[in-house]
Amino acid sequence: MKHTHHSQLTVMIYVLTVLAAFLIGYRAHDGFGTKPVWAAVTTPGYAEGTLDNAISLRPVQLFQEALDHVKQEYVEPVPAKSQNEMVYSAIRGMLQPLNDPYTRYMDPKEYADFNSDNVGHFVGIGATLNMAEIPAITPKEGQGTTAPVICPVCGAKISEMKHYRVAVVEPLPGSPAKQAGIQPGDFILKVDSTATDGMTVADVADRIRGPKDTKVTLTIARKGIEKPLSITITRANIEVPAVESKVLDNHIGYLRLFSFNEKTSIETRAALHDFEQAHVSGVVLDLRNNPGGLMRESIHVASMLLPPEDRVIVSTKDRSGVEQPYNRAESQICTVPMVVLVNKGSASASEILSGALKDYQRSKIIGETTFGKALVQTVIPLSQGAMAITTAHYYTPAGHDVGKKGVAPDITVKLDKDVTIMNEKDNQAQQAILILKQEMAAK
Repeated sequence: MKHTHHSQLTVMIYVLTVLAAFLIGYRAHDGFGTKPVWAAVTTPGYAEGTLDNAISLRPVQLFQEALDHVKQEYVEPVPAKSQNEMVYSAIRGMLQPLNDPYTRYMDPKEYADFNSDNVGHFVGIGATLNMAEIPAITPKEGQGTTAPVICPVCGAKISEMKHYRVAVVEPLPGSPAKQAGIQPGDFILKVDSTATDGMTVADVADRIRGPKDTKVTLTIARKGIEKPLSITITRANIEVPAVESKVLDNHIGYLRLFSFNEKTSIETRAALHDFEQAHVSGVVLDLRNNPGGLMRESIHVASMLLPPEDRVIVSTKDRSGVEQPYNRAESQICTVPMVVLVNKGSASASEILSGALKDYQRSKIIGETTFGKALVQTVIPLSQGAMAITTAHYYTPAGHDVGKKGVAPDITVKLDKDVTIMNEKDNQAQQAILILKQEMAAK
């Protein structure tokens, strides 16, 4: 991807102007509604009621002043590349007080990687990642209370913030990560020798990627194992599968969606037509460990599965309370009985789809409560790279805020210990097939 290069001052003025616009009510939309979004902006150091004074170009002047001193007086000459990195770091630092793991700045390389992810191919280890919240440590009984830790830069109470770390949602089938033994729920502590504390998903993914046939070592924490594990993986070309489909016994179609990238609706449509040709009598839709992706793709897939009268798929609400409904995008293809499998790794666009299917009573939801990531992100291209900003919450057709509770299953079934998805011992899939057979018989 080709980017126009401007001076560091121009970049910083643009970014701060965009932030100021958000603070006074600006709303940007990317036209397709990518992944999740966040909330308020704080302005430490200003008294209550002086927000208007905070929004000015004085921070830009201060930044340029500091940058000029570094360029002119630092003991060694500062290369242009390092100056760019300083600007990128400044933007990331500006976004940190939001305390939102999904709002982030992507430099030109990260933005190119983001676009390639949505297309569905890259060089890496083949694992989907997400931010997982780690509960803050609280004092034990009898030890009293501890004073909050205050950030010396922004004044925020660090000990009261939510704590996150990058975790594996699922290694892709046949991927180097899968072959090396990476498991869902593994927390990534280090990439090679670099600790991941404070890193975003994009930061960790960028460090994991590299040239084909080179090696990367991940230090991971795994539930039930006391000491961290060190796993070395050889990078390879990864084609991200959007859909897996097959016809099971008793004319049951199995359709698994791995993610919602630009191929998902096309491949889902083809799979449903194949089911129609095979005369399937029921469908198991598997959304387990699907971390989400493009909102528009989930709307298209929902449209293929819902009757024509079920019009609204999802609605969003921005900071001003303005609600925007998103209606079905195409005609229904699948009309046979259906059940849906979800778990705590089902997030974002997966929750849009499963929430709509549940609200309209199109199918029973089976498994475990979903992740609860009801946020819409807007990607704003900049002169160098882009910002992904949380701009709205989304709601199911019945008005449920998935972000608070996730999508609860109609029938709760926890996956048995040491069982992987869709192997012969997958008790969640077995229960789904049993229920589907009952509905097929009743119809």
